[in-house]
Amino acid sequence: MSIYSLIKDNSRNYPGWNFTVDKAASKALIMLLDLMGKCQWSTKKIIQTQIPTSSQFDVPNNQHGKARWETKPSLVLNCEQNQSENLWLIQETDSNIEIKFGRKKLKELQIAIKGIPESKGDYEISDFNDQNTLSFWWNLER
Repeated sequence: MSIYSLIKDNSRNYPGWNFTVDKAASKALIMLLDLMGKCQWSTKKIIQTQIPTSSQFDVPNNQHGKARWETKPSLVLNCEQNQSENLWLIQETDSNIEIKFGRKKLKELQIAIKGIPESKGDYEISDFNDQNTLSFWWNLER
């Protein structure tokens, strides 16, 4: 199952981390986020990632761009129930990308992931810091 791909360093169009899923992964992630949102405690889940395919990479790296890309072996989703509902923080380590989010950003994340198989992309979630920008892209693979 293709959970998501990360692409980095597209300074011309969409710098930062980029995200896509296939239809099955979208459904699974929506179910996971629903459970996280209903829990009264903070929850964390580690999800294995896959390297983006050429057609997945071509969406944000449009017009034959030559951006370098990088991926991490896992994504950590961390729903912080006792923090600000607008919490949105992306932290990078050697082995993963961790996204910490509050209740309001959880809803935005659900909408973004649900829209990917519906060809809804070119969408971002962020805070006031460019390092915390995550772009969402439609998946050209059916």
